[in-house]
Amino acid sequence: MIKTILSFLCILIFIACTPKERELTTEDIAREHQAIMNVMKKNIKAAEEKNFSALVETLAKDVVFFGTDSSEVITTFPDFKKKMYNQWSLFDKQKYGEMSDISIQMDNNATFASMIFGIPFDVTIGEKTAHLFLRMARILKKEDERWVIVSGIVGSTSQSEIKLLDDLVKAKTNPGK
Repeated sequence: MIKTILSFLCILIFIACTPKERELTTEDIAREHQAIMNVMKKNIKAAEEKNFSALVETLAKDVVFFGTDSSEVITTFPDFKKKMYNQWSLFDKQKYGEMSDISIQMDNNATFASMIFGIPFDVTIGEKTAHLFLRMARILKKEDERWVIVSGIVGSTSQSEIKLLDDLVKAKTNPGK
């Protein structure tokens, strides 16, 4: 009986001495949300400016992305780099607007987060511009005490503009056809 009581007391002492997770304050949450927003803004700016080194700074060591087309499944960094450079070679100009309908969800330790938002996206090829509105979702994690993008998916809400963009890309990659 004494062994049982001593075991029980040891367990209680161990539980009482175990450090509790620090609960995030409202200010902590706001600060983390702003850091996540800053990473997304930096990522979008780097993509818009065709700046691969700045883009890489916003990404985790391993990435997974799904694009607007079913063939756009990116699971390695070399695939990501190839896809970005290919996209940048096809588009003469790309311009993102302001993010809207932003939702950020984060775990209680501020180590993983998801972000969903909409954003206008204009793509110019030659003299023609396709005006898209994209819905994006990103998963972020803390890596070396900073937020980085782990994965994402993008889709367009305008099928007619996607068709225009496809036609523009086909015309650029297959001139004369």
